[in-house]
Amino acid sequence: MHNAPTGLPRVSGRIYASVILGAALGMLAGYAPLFNATAGVFVRPLADEFGWGRSQASLSYAASMFGLAIVSPIVGAMMDRFGIRRVIGCSAIVFGLATAAMALQNGSMLMWVALSIVVGVSGAATSVLGYLAVLPQWFDRRLGLALGIAMCGLGAGTVILPITAQFLVTSFGWRMAYVGLGIGSVLLSLVACSLLRERFPGTRNAMHAVTVAPQGIPLAAALRSYRLWAIWLVFVLSSAATLSLGPHLPSLFADRGFDAAMAARSASMVGVGLLVGRLLTGLLIDRIHAPLVASVFFVGGAIGVFLLRGAHDYTALLIAATLIGLTIGAEGDLISYLVRSYFGLSSFGSLFGIAFSGYGLGAVIGPIALGAWFDRHGSYDVPLFVLPCMLVISAMLVLSLGRYSVGAPGEGAAVAASA
Repeated sequence: MHNAPTGLPRVSGRIYASVILGAALGMLAGYAPLFNATAGVFVRPLADEFGWGRSQASLSYAASMFGLAIVSPIVGAMMDRFGIRRVIGCSAIVFGLATAAMALQNGSMLMWVALSIVVGVSGAATSVLGYLAVLPQWFDRRLGLALGIAMCGLGAGTVILPITAQFLVTSFGWRMAYVGLGIGSVLLSLVACSLLRERFPGTRNAMHAVTVAPQGIPLAAALRSYRLWAIWLVFVLSSAATLSLGPHLPSLFADRGFDAAMAARSASMVGVGLLVGRLLTGLLIDRIHAPLVASVFFVGGAIGVFLLRGAHDYTALLIAATLIGLTIGAEGDLISYLVRSYFGLSSFGSLFGIAFSGYGLGAVIGPIALGAWFDRHGSYDVPLFVLPCMLVISAMLVLSLGRYSVGAPGEGAAVAASA
């Protein structure tokens, strides 16, 4: 199996395995599973202690995602400049400390939101933005598969950490739960960093590194490219359309007359779809043009949302939740792969950061807008018509990207002079 990007020598299989394991472990202990996936566990105890409403306690998610979206392009540029592993290591320590510091809450809404923004800013490099930036340096023909396997770490964290957080809250209280999660994140992230390796350790260290310079489209040319901003918009629209539904699915099921246990099962089906979507996308994009794969998943997600709008049969609603989960799972693999395929590696961190900021922005806008609409109109009918349209537009946009500018990973095509 040919792993190494074209023009670079292959190395021991242990290096490839170490990089994938490091990325998977890092994402397991990173921002999305550790902070976002556990947020619901803390809502009730915080609301009870400080007299907050559920919406106030839930502000933490939107605030942290806002911080992540704003800082992602900067983090990407720092990875190009200083090296990915160094940025991840620093970010992981600050992120863990910021998570532990959430235990210091005193009921001030300003402190709650501000510290959540700090968590999002510091956690950006511990998300897929950091760990998935390493894999394109090592994998070429099997890049999609490598991305899919590594993303299973994030899926595992999404399952394990909410259970862990609930145990800590029940046993020791919510304050010690935040401290335990923060310390655990630092320890696991440092282990993950020790497993990671870089072929291109950053321009600052270029004079000390014996390596082949990464190839790709220059940053200035990429910033003028239609393709970059089309990719950015694709993930603004698709993440807003899919991630907006996560907090609302149990309520939507309950509105259709299903009990709490049946409603909660919808979230589990999203998780199943998400895990399958990551692995399936990784396998397919190594063999089929990635924009075509993306468009199929986006249309599948649109069908899922349409089912949510009109179906009252429980099985049909679970199928809808699974289709939405498949689309969410596909999105994570696709961002890194599309940036690598259209722009190469020379400014990968900066461009990946820009594209990922679109994903983060959609994750902020979508849930807030959907909740605000329901609070005002008492119905999801109009959003459940608009969201599929957003996914269809995403499918058309991604197809408009055309042929890869630097060749599909593994082809060794020449880098295009411009985008």
